[in-house]
Amino acid sequence: MNHAERQKRLIDVLDRQVPCDSLSALVSAMRPDTATVELQNTAIGLDASVFLRVANHTKSADIIDYLGSRHSAPLILPGQAVQEFWNNQLQVVDTVAASLRRQFDAFKGTLSRVDRHFGTYVGQIDALLDQFSAEHGHVYDEATVRKTLSLFEVLAEKASVTYAPRAMFHEIGTLRKKTKTPPGFRDEGDGDFFIWVDLLTGLLEAQLDGEMYERVVLVSLDKKVDWSRAGMAHPILVAEVRALLNVPFEIWTIDRLADAIAAVP
Repeated sequence: MNHAERQKRLIDVLDRQVPCDSLSALVSAMRPDTATVELQNTAIGLDASVFLRVANHTKSADIIDYLGSRHSAPLILPGQAVQEFWNNQLQVVDTVAASLRRQFDAFKGTLSRVDRHFGTYVGQIDALLDQFSAEHGHVYDEATVRKTLSLFEVLAEKASVTYAPRAMFHEIGTLRKKTKTPPGFRDEGDGDFFIWVDLLTGLLEAQLDGEMYERVVLVSLDKKVDWSRAGMAHPILVAEVRALLNVPFEIWTIDRLADAIAAVP
């Protein structure tokens, strides 16, 4: 199957040109199956929301080690997630300047209670912090950066970073948003939709290239109902994965991934 045929197959599913058994997926969501698939036979996708949290998780070393050296099924990183990390997620990391500013604000409150005549020092320190922020505001907390880079180095070595053509899928994304088809109908833009299409693109390519897996798991912290409800993936997403790849689909938290890794022999 050539590249154009692969894209056509994905479009057929997303645009409902082939059967998509949403009713069976709805029934399964309301009465979950207890059957399990081994983690080694599970294709794993990562959303932008998990990068920093994985790096700072209490079991980050175990997660990174497993993904980098032990996981044999596909590891998919939607290309959209890479840019969304920079655009949206990196802002939650403290810069050194922000951390110093927060500590100084607490110090300033203490100082004012001791003696109001110390105001001259407050002004001088404020000015120095402003100068430091202007010159070094890009410097992030070293520990967080080090852990996050360890994860990215593993992903660069092991993950497939995949993109779907934007123009080709834009119209489908617009129609899906108008019909409140997940994911992304809760967002103004099309970012979540392209997270999904990029993920499906990578999964389809892996399967057609002979990589074996029996389940798909997306690790995400997004709790909006256009992705999942109470930890259960939206039935439409489950039905689309089944129609495209003929495997089950689940959405996991980082804790659930960590627990699954701990259970691997």
